[in-house]
Amino acid sequence: MPASVITPTPGISTMSSFDSSSKPRMGTWALALLIILGYVTVLIAFPPRFEPVEGETSSLLLFIGRFHPIFLHLPVGALGLLCLMELGCLTRSGEEKLGGAALLTLLVGSAGAVMAVLAGILLSREGGYAGGNFSLHQTLAIIGTSGILLALVVRMLGMGQEERGLLHFYRALFFASFGLMGLGAHFGGNMSHGSKYLTEHAPEPLKSRMIGMEKWMLSFVEKPKAELETPDTLPPAETPPVGATSSDKLVFQHVLMPIFEAKCNTCHNEDKTKGGLRMDTYALLMQGGDSGESVIPGKPDESLAIERILLPEDDDEHMPPEGKEQMTADELALFRWWIEQGASETLKMVEAKLPENLKTAAEAVMKGQTAS
Repeated sequence: MPASVITPTPGISTMSSFDSSSKPRMGTWALALLIILGYVTVLIAFPPRFEPVEGETSSLLLFIGRFHPIFLHLPVGALGLLCLMELGCLTRSGEEKLGGAALLTLLVGSAGAVMAVLAGILLSREGGYAGGNFSLHQTLAIIGTSGILLALVVRMLGMGQEERGLLHFYRALFFASFGLMGLGAHFGGNMSHGSKYLTEHAPEPLKSRMIGMEKWMLSFVEKPKAELETPDTLPPAETPPVGATSSDKLVFQHVLMPIFEAKCNTCHNEDKTKGGLRMDTYALLMQGGDSGESVIPGKPDESLAIERILLPEDDDEHMPPEGKEQMTADELALFRWWIEQGASETLKMVEAKLPENLKTAAEAVMKGQTAS
């Protein structure tokens, strides 16, 4: 009796040649469920906050939070590698060869993403994190990680049932979730390096489109900017005309603000207000932070900002923090001189009686150079 030949039925999406050894086993399912359970527990125990947290957080939790920059590189590396592996798994033969390794990589990336989310939420408990970039960074990271965990379950189901349709759905879900995580990482980069970090050297028309997309996304999470209440003792702001000559330029706006932008504002801006201090506007600089008045007009030696800059670089209170670009001697001298002269927002360069060496330093700053 001749042996019967079994021919596959057209239209049936199965993986008859699937290697059964690569099917998820009970231990793999247990590990995946443990990762998902840990993630849910983290979100319940430490719910994400988008406003400053009241009360103190334990030192142990803050210590764990400081590992966020380290933990986030694990899922980025693992899931980035997985993108390449999944392209190889698009064919039946590729899935048979790489499916098991892809699942292992996905497990590692999922665990790393959960760790990064936990550390990030704890890090935000330090305070000083607010604004649109922070909201989008945290929200997209949580949504992206949730999608990765769901994709993990779908891949394991697809492998267990030998169903290619499920695997195709998994890949669409995985790539979309990883894309959201990458977008969230971009807004995290804006928090650390400033909102112009990625777009500053981007070619046109890509640059304008990126900036437009950022503004559009930020519009969903940013509150309307309320007008700042400026103390009566401070003079009203005076904006020089467009194309102003050097004689029309203001000491604060054109000399000090570029220094703050380069050396201070990565930690003291709208999205990240370390110590409750912002230095991106005159009014907020004069309001000071949690520790008191940052600038006391006429009294540089009593101004907290000067005190912190003069601390030893390895002191925890030193500004800018150790490892960050420090103020030069001339930049500090310009800051001290401005405070000594009354810390005016409206003092013009033509009216400023700067010493000759500081006048040279101020002109260098206005030209976009670093004052030595």
